[in-house]
Amino acid sequence: MSDLFMGNNPLSAIIAFFVVLIPLILVHELGHFLAAKAVGITILEFGIGFPPRIIKLFTWGETEFTLNWIPLGGFVRPLGEDMIRPVDEKTVEKDRTALLARQGKSSLDELAEPDFLQSEPSRTTVAPTRAAKAVHEANALSRIFFMAAGALANFFLAFFLFAFIALTGIPQEVGGSVYLVNVGSNSELATAGLRNFDLILDLNGEKFANSQDFWAKLYSLENQLVTLTIQRGERAELSEIIFTPRFNQMDSIAGSYTQINGIVPGAPADQAGIQPGDIVIAFNGDEIDGVEDFRQRTRENAGQPVTLTLRRGTETFDTTLTPRVNPPEGQGAIGIVITPIFEEAATGALYQEGLIQENLVPQPLDKAIEYGANRVVSVVTMTVSIPAQLMSGAITPDEARPVSVVGMSQIGAEVIRNSIEQGRLAPILDFIAIISVALGFFNLLPIPALDGGRILFVLVEMVRGRPIAPEREGLVHLVGLALLLSLSVLIILNDVVNPITNILR
Repeated sequence: MSDLFMGNNPLSAIIAFFVVLIPLILVHELGHFLAAKAVGITILEFGIGFPPRIIKLFTWGETEFTLNWIPLGGFVRPLGEDMIRPVDEKTVEKDRTALLARQGKSSLDELAEPDFLQSEPSRTTVAPTRAAKAVHEANALSRIFFMAAGALANFFLAFFLFAFIALTGIPQEVGGSVYLVNVGSNSELATAGLRNFDLILDLNGEKFANSQDFWAKLYSLENQLVTLTIQRGERAELSEIIFTPRFNQMDSIAGSYTQINGIVPGAPADQAGIQPGDIVIAFNGDEIDGVEDFRQRTRENAGQPVTLTLRRGTETFDTTLTPRVNPPEGQGAIGIVITPIFEEAATGALYQEGLIQENLVPQPLDKAIEYGANRVVSVVTMTVSIPAQLMSGAITPDEARPVSVVGMSQIGAEVIRNSIEQGRLAPILDFIAIISVALGFFNLLPIPALDGGRILFVLVEMVRGRPIAPEREGLVHLVGLALLLSLSVLIILNDVVNPITNILR
């Protein structure tokens, strides 16, 4: 099933959209709805999707729950506002009358009930004790709570999901691994049964910290029977290799080189015939000492022809190229993706540091609650720090690029695939929680048409002692919405033409 979520499959992105984003938006609107109930604001409609309406599902109290044609989330429509902005008093009274008719009431007096929340009837002379309360009839703090409740619901959902993940198990490092790139056809490791691309996980049933720790322990067991647990093949099957190591020398590392893992089409490396899997062992005739040495030599020789000595399988050969002075962003001077690779002296094996091995450790309730709160704070902190990191060069423009609902769905499809392959819900739940925090944070920004922009108008009202005219506030929100929609269209087009998953891979 995970094959469905491979690559940039549009269907997988659509599935991820409905699995990840739609529930988050509905939770956001549910937060507004429950907050309105708490402070007495009348909600006329709770919509699933955006108009035009398909059908009214049911009515609960004064609220109609509807299903709409545009499946991009949901909305709540309180008395005194349309889906975007405040409405005039004439429209408010029209909505009151329609509500009365729907409830079978013949007069406003029939709706009267005590109001336990202080109100500020600044835009109307209608008695605030009326049960059908418009947004502007609630006091300022009640309105701020109502407007912020969507984001608060998103934060609470994220906290709950993070805490649930902690209860089910947080990854805890238990050791390293060794990835064998080339064991050598006549080496002792090959004779023992090890193959190229095997991943060594355990030595005699025990973990090791890293590759150096592994070789040191293996040397210490010379002439003794040892058992290696390895992972082999695409299906990651585990098997055991049993042999008695006998080494001719005790040096742990004979060389530190650079392996080519990827080539940018048309770049100098591509033109020079370099292939993924090639190992750079010398630069202009001098043996290199690892990745950083290779990068430094490349920078120092930008614009000048250089000779690289490469090892491809059992063949060693030279190739010449010229590192670019001003390469395209993200490509590098030569246009390659590299990783460090090491040669083990006693066996001649070429290897890399493998992935860190982790175990899932379930957390007690108090630790899970702490973990959930810390993760919410860390996601907010990370989001706030993005502009500063971008300006300082800590992250690239590609890494800080804004992502639309299309991009989020593309990432979501990858995360769902990982969840399926791991057989765990944690990856997708973690992603949903992160997006939930981001959605809540974005909506609190003081931008017109967003919840934060509407809260800003209430704060201005509190300072100046009277509200801004509904017509002016509505115009500001309309302009803000138009700008947001225009920006969203550009970001969506960018995510379609240049999928975010291409950058993340």
